[in-house]
Amino acid sequence: MGRGWGAAARTPGCGVSPRIIRSPDDAEQVAAEWMRHLGFDDARCTGAGADGGVDVRSREAVAQVKAQLTPVGRPELQALYGVARSEGRTPLFFSLMTYTAAALGWADEVGMALFRFDHAGLVEPVNATAEGLIAAAPGGAGGGPGTARVAAWPVRLSDRAGRAAIARERRGLLFAERVAFAGLGWIWVQLVRLDYTVATRRAVAHRATALAFDLLSGAPFPRPGFEPKTPGPDRAATAPVGAAGPLAATMETAAVLQQITDAWEKLEAVTRPAAVERHRAVLGHLGVPPDAVTVSPSAGERVLAPVFVGLLEHRRESRVVVCSGVTGARLPDLASHLTSRLPHALEEIVIRVRRL
Repeated sequence: MGRGWGAAARTPGCGVSPRIIRSPDDAEQVAAEWMRHLGFDDARCTGAGADGGVDVRSREAVAQVKAQLTPVGRPELQALYGVARSEGRTPLFFSLMTYTAAALGWADEVGMALFRFDHAGLVEPVNATAEGLIAAAPGGAGGGPGTARVAAWPVRLSDRAGRAAIARERRGLLFAERVAFAGLGWIWVQLVRLDYTVATRRAVAHRATALAFDLLSGAPFPRPGFEPKTPGPDRAATAPVGAAGPLAATMETAAVLQQITDAWEKLEAVTRPAAVERHRAVLGHLGVPPDAVTVSPSAGERVLAPVFVGLLEHRRESRVVVCSGVTGARLPDLASHLTSRLPHALEEIVIRVRRL
């Protein structure tokens, strides 16, 4: 995915190497590695469909791993808990997405450890039981899943300016939308290098440009005029992402690159001026220069960017608005994506975004 997430990269203080997740099997392998780090030394994957919903098993613990794109509910937790109790083992749950409020409350009642992972293989605790397991791990609690140092753009807007930017998005005159929620959060952004060629008088010249796309909606992210920075070891405790972590990435890097190549292939397949203009507009929105005659996108780093997120309500309707915490630029594509995921997205926002 990028330099920070290769096979050799390690989550500081925890001794577990992030593994890029391309399939459910990869997710189960990540969970098994983390269980071994937590002290369940014999943790092994059970194999596809092998063990009644248990994906990883050890003498003392069982785990289920969900790579679905919807929040995990209480029934899934209860099913695993029933298996664990019948076998006298500790239950652990790993999920790509968040957990519903009912699932979080029930897990706290029974003491089930809940974890989350992303496509880069970074795992983090979701509740106090999971944090307790990490603290008690043989490797110590010196870092843990949520403390990986990654490059990030800093917050340049104040909380007051961020809330004002959200308020400016309200619609209506006599009955204007009200700001039901406003907060500051972080999202994953995929940096992309675009190599392309342009026609000149004598030959074809090579050019390159840098693009960025958010990994929730896959939409272009406006790059600030400076590069993201990685905090040094002495700044690990003040890394930009708080205890809750960034909003979960739900889009693969390959899909981000594919949308560029797909749009280019569609352009090459048409000849009518109107169709050419339409596909050029799509490519322009993605950041492809209008004079490009060939394109070759490649993945760069996966970095973090701050965003101000707001929930606007009018009668029974709600929508999400988002703006960059660096430049203040509106992010309408990301906002539309989160709005389409309501009400599930609201649970994610409340958990992951610091309320202003």
